[in-house]
Amino acid sequence: VRRRIWSLMNGTVFADAHLHPTEAGFSERYPDIDRAGILFGCTARTSDWDAMAKCVAPNAVRFYGVHPWYSEEWDCGSAERLSRILRDDPEAHVGEIGLDSKHGEVSGQRPAFAEQLDIASEFGRIANVHMVGCEKDVLESLRAHAGGCRAIILHSFSSESYVKPFSEIGCMFSVNPRVLARSDARLMRLMSSIPEDRLLLETDAPYVPKEFAGMRDFTDRLARRIGTTDEELMSLALDNAR
Repeated sequence: VRRRIWSLMNGTVFADAHLHPTEAGFSERYPDIDRAGILFGCTARTSDWDAMAKCVAPNAVRFYGVHPWYSEEWDCGSAERLSRILRDDPEAHVGEIGLDSKHGEVSGQRPAFAEQLDIASEFGRIANVHMVGCEKDVLESLRAHAGGCRAIILHSFSSESYVKPFSEIGCMFSVNPRVLARSDARLMRLMSSIPEDRLLLETDAPYVPKEFAGMRDFTDRLARRIGTTDEELMSLALDNAR
């Protein structure tokens, strides 16, 4: 009932659980970004961190991290700097971090991922996690290093067979417009596997599919295919993000 009242009062207000506001063009194809109630802004490299620190919009939640594609840039200096950022900014979190078996060697990415999880856990912050083709490795790392994290967001989630073990360690599951490329059966299987109180929505802007036309369009198309309404989806994800 509370979600329905919220949606009626606020229409298209929503939460975007993963985007990159420090990267060029992130809002050019995002026509309804001004209706976002919460934006979880992530970084990919340490060179993005200064720009993220200047992101002071009231609806922006700042995440600082080194993406697995750039894990070779992570070093002792990065670790000290990230710890200092979190110490100075109690509203800052850690991301985008993770593992990617389709881009380099997971063994080389794992130390940077583990150390960033340790820092997020030490400060009790949220970790926003990239995971491609290495669910078991990510699960093991989270179990070993993320026990103190306030929350764990699995960005662009698509691995329904892993929902149960990730749920058991408190993960949130964030889906983005790429899921619309799935067949109806596969899409329903994914969405029905995610617990209602763990679902988040994201755009990953500026890395959106060519047909992307905004969060409202994404949620409308997703809702129609799974038998609900866009307002219900947006208000649910907004509650969960909060």
